[in-house]
Amino acid sequence: MKFALRDDDLNFFFNVSDIEKWYKNIWNICPVSMSAIPFVKGNWKINTNLLEKLGPNNIDDNVYLKIKSDTKTYNLGDNKELVNFIKHKISENKIHVTVHGLEHRNGDSKLPIISNNFAIGAEFYTNRDLTKQLLNGKKYLERIFNQDISVFTPPQNLLSFIGIQAIVNSGLAICGDLPSMRNLKTIKLIGIKNFLKYISFRVKYETNIFPFPIINEDFKYITHFRLQPGTNIKTLYKRFDEVHSFNGNFVLSTHSYAFDYIMKDTNQTMQFELEKFINYCKNKESVSFVSLNKMFS
Repeated sequence: MKFALRDDDLNFFFNVSDIEKWYKNIWNICPVSMSAIPFVKGNWKINTNLLEKLGPNNIDDNVYLKIKSDTKTYNLGDNKELVNFIKHKISENKIHVTVHGLEHRNGDSKLPIISNNFAIGAEFYTNRDLTKQLLNGKKYLERIFNQDISVFTPPQNLLSFIGIQAIVNSGLAICGDLPSMRNLKTIKLIGIKNFLKYISFRVKYETNIFPFPIINEDFKYITHFRLQPGTNIKTLYKRFDEVHSFNGNFVLSTHSYAFDYIMKDTNQTMQFELEKFINYCKNKESVSFVSLNKMFS
């Protein structure tokens, strides 16, 4: 069984001491696949704190206008201390870099309507072709970190079919959420053969998960399981045990900037629960901890 840890939002505003604090008890067990925003738009710390404080159901047009007016771009490579640190950890096989959008800002003239999520960050839930920009962002990250980039993780885990096409055009695999499997466009995207495998597995084992990569000639995809402050920890362990019983692949996605947040049901921090969960997984038979790119090999 393969296990990968996906951490979203690495960007100019991250600092070395925080990353060391977050992962000092984890990356000797499991490499951290850090999904990087190459050219984050606006002051990420201020804007993220504002959104998290209000919550997705309390955002009005004035909040979005305030964030939209913050248009300064912060290139990840300009934080030299951070880049050098990440490169060193890459050489130690403790960090692997993937790409998490470009600016983490939806640039459509009209924001999409999304419930229980932040539309302004859903950059690839879009009606614009971002192929050229994504290829540029991919090459930029490869240059500053001296590492091949082969996996894309969607901002807000939301993708339109135009967004997906840009990712496919860029030669990147996807770890995230796909549009509904009931959509004919999704079936065409993954291919009939993969769709039949997906359906037959779920029916045979009476499960709502498919813990394997979906791969065809020009498309690679794997799902993920979330660790967020509102995650039901008991359900997360249950999901892991289920995937383990299938000898499947388990990707855990999280946000390290929220590691000090208190989990809803446990009164423990998210970092505490993550470390506890990683150690639980480590003690299971035949679990291999890998970087996210190796989920597709």
